[in-house]
Amino acid sequence: MKEYLLFMDVSGDVARNYVDEGKVKLLPMEFIINNQAHLYTAADDGIDVKQFYSMVKSRADIKTTQITPAIYEDFFEPYLKDGYSVLYLCLSSGLSSTFQSACAASATLKEKYPDVEMLPVDTLRATGCMGLLCEKMIANKEKGMSLRDNYYDLEVYKYKLDACCYVDDLGALQRGGRISKGTAVIGSLLDIKPLITFTKDGKLSNWGKQRGIKLSIKKLVDFYLDKIDPAEKNCVYICHADEDANASELAAKITSVSPDCEVKTVLLSPIIGAHLGPGALVLCFVTK
Repeated sequence: MKEYLLFMDVSGDVARNYVDEGKVKLLPMEFIINNQAHLYTAADDGIDVKQFYSMVKSRADIKTTQITPAIYEDFFEPYLKDGYSVLYLCLSSGLSSTFQSACAASATLKEKYPDVEMLPVDTLRATGCMGLLCEKMIANKEKGMSLRDNYYDLEVYKYKLDACCYVDDLGALQRGGRISKGTAVIGSLLDIKPLITFTKDGKLSNWGKQRGIKLSIKKLVDFYLDKIDPAEKNCVYICHADEDANASELAAKITSVSPDCEVKTVLLSPIIGAHLGPGALVLCFVTK
């Protein structure tokens, strides 16, 4: 039997070197901009991320789509047919039905290829949290961990991952049905930034609000300091909707309070950016 392969869908954000070195393969996802379909691959053959965020800032009509079981089967079957098993990190089931689709595809493919496995992991997270889980998955495999042992380890480790973010454009939340139009208008006039985190079951939850970007960045740092174990070397992902200056300010503040922390700054996946809107800034890290 051949070694197993590692996959993650592009709702997750991971440092590019892991993809370029072939340590993990990314599953593309589709979304619709002004009634036109676009494929995000996190590579040169899909929509450019900066181009995407220019469309977001121009208030284009953007909708994400679900991955169906048939799409999963078509994507993974060539690997299983060739004798590889698959470990796959999937967007939180609290945000999408893609995990259920992946499980349905796994059951169908198991009937056709009983000697190999496709194991989807419900990450209960998105963006940089999936990146941190991906790094753990890669490290486990490089240590010689088996497919099943790696899977079980990830199922435990994912509960140590947390994220916090602020949303700069309340119109994005209003268009997504999370707040009313009146709340969006008043909040925008007062420069209110909703603060969002994940629940234990992988849904999004408001944990506060703040006026202005400077104070919102400070709130993210406070959230981080309250959750991490200062005795351990930490790694964080800062994911931003093409907002380099604010991402750099957050990175500097994290470095100042955690000098040994490794900070990785990446562009936010369009799959998530479509819902958070322009200006969003996300901080992802490992908790105690």
